Amino acid sequence: MYAQPLFEGFLNEISAKGYRVRDMSGYTFRCTAGDGWECRSKDPSLLSNHAWGLAIDFNSSTNPITTYTGVDGKTACQTPIETDMPRWVIETAEKWGLYWGGYGWNAGCQTTSTERTSVDRDPPHFEFRGTPDQAAAIAAFNHGNDPNAFCRTVVDEAGKDVVRCNYSGRPDATWRLPVQLDPPEGATAALINLTATDGAALGYLTLEDCRARKAGERTTSALSFAPGESIATMAIVPLTEGRFCVYRSAAVHSVVDVAGYVTAEGEPMWLETVTPKRLTDTRLTGACRPMSECQEGHVPSKAEHVVPTTDDATRIVNLTVVDGRQPGWLQTGACGALGESNVFSNLNYMDQWPRANLSVMGAADAGSCVFSLTQAHVIVDELARLHPDSGYGWQLGPPRRVLDTRKCTEDWCNGRPGALGVVRFDVGTDVPAAAIAVTVTDTRGPGYVTVGDCDELQGRNEMATSNLNYRAGQIVTNLALVELEDGQACAVTTASAHVVIDVQAELVDGGELGLVPIEPERFHDSRERDP
Repeated sequence: MYAQPLFEGFLNEISAKGYRVRDMSGYTFRCTAGDGWECRSKDPSLLSNHAWGLAIDFNSSTNPITTYTGVDGKTACQTPIETDMPRWVIETAEKWGLYWGGYGWNAGCQTTSTERTSVDRDPPHFEFRGTPDQAAAIAAFNHGNDPNAFCRTVVDEAGKDVVRCNYSGRPDATWRLPVQLDPPEGATAALINLTATDGAALGYLTLEDCRARKAGERTTSALSFAPGESIATMAIVPLTEGRFCVYRSAAVHSVVDVAGYVTAEGEPMWLETVTPKRLTDTRLTGACRPMSECQEGHVPSKAEHVVPTTDDATRIVNLTVVDGRQPGWLQTGACGALGESNVFSNLNYMDQWPRANLSVMGAADAGSCVFSLTQAHVIVDELARLHPDSGYGWQLGPPRRVLDTRKCTEDWCNGRPGALGVVRFDVGTDVPAAAIAVTVTDTRGPGYVTVGDCDELQGRNEMATSNLNYRAGQIVTNLALVELEDGQACAVTTASAHVVIDVQAELVDGGELGLVPIEPERFHDSRERDP
């Protein structure tokens, strides 16, 4: 991994200068030719650098591997080599710390006057032979002197802050980007809105501490995304000295807006779950602007939509957008405090298909509102309220996966749930409620997922509220608050789809940690260059 920037820098530079790379290969588990490609001796010291991910070959047809011999009394190193690589390509490789196989192996040709009766030359081959520190120093020097490179701080597997660079500007797969917040004294976690945008491939984001961690796939995820889309979810993330890391399984931009902090100090608020209730649906009411009449059936334009409420309580709501006419985003909060001048979002949408996300919705004397950047319908479902005196507190721990219908386990071994299939899950502890990340994948049609009491969901053909919406073939994640009975609850999907559930936090009676909501603030946006 540490040598990847060197190969990327080399290939990007020669391509930009006009040399065409027509074919290429990299990792192959094999030994050097002297031991046979199949590694007859089983000696790991004879593994090729291809087996370590430290070598590439390209344009082999015009740069054949050949044994050269001396002719007419000349050394083999004076025999012209067959290659289409100009000298500047080789010099560029050396600038990036790469050895060229065209010089030959073992006792190769240091110069054209080197005395050799024969020499094996491998002109399509380039490899790195240095140490991780040397690779980092070479990459830092070259990228630091290249105005086209995008460099940012990344936390490596050892938990060390290092600089990584590329030319796309989009953080690469496996990069862990640190996010430094400014939490109040005593805050142990943050309630954030996490957005993935401009993904290069299907993948997921995982929120984790920035300590040393083994490479490889993560066992939980906070958000799943598809190529090219913008999608958001709310999440709870524990903090270590006010910091956490965002891991990505595929190259993608990440954005973090903070909505509140979990703390025992100050004036925290406690959570009361309520029977889910639909507060507004502009498909039925039209555009409910302040001081104006609603227009039934009309798709609201860019506007601040009033959410009818009877008090000034702070609510946790599930926010859904439907029939978006252009890409845009939604904001929730106190009426009069929203708009394009505020740099935060609660939900992103691309098209007319439904998107949902959890949100903290504050209120003021003018009430609660939702602001839509572009023309779209808005649905708001109340899931919980925040009170200063009583309610559930937060109990934090590492995220854990409690359901994955793609796998056969003791709790589920029936394949992909069918339409209106009810799936029971157990969080593993006897707590009254939990904050869970719900993901659907391999969806066979448009639909939605609702989580809640198993008896209430069983046998119903239609749900009063939803936790997330999806279309055929889509993978979607959303945070949900769910009350539990003996640590259990159920999820129902209205179309056939796999369901994955990760517990992010538990909600407990008499807990010491409450939530301090804040005006949403953006702390991380990988689309911007590091300062």
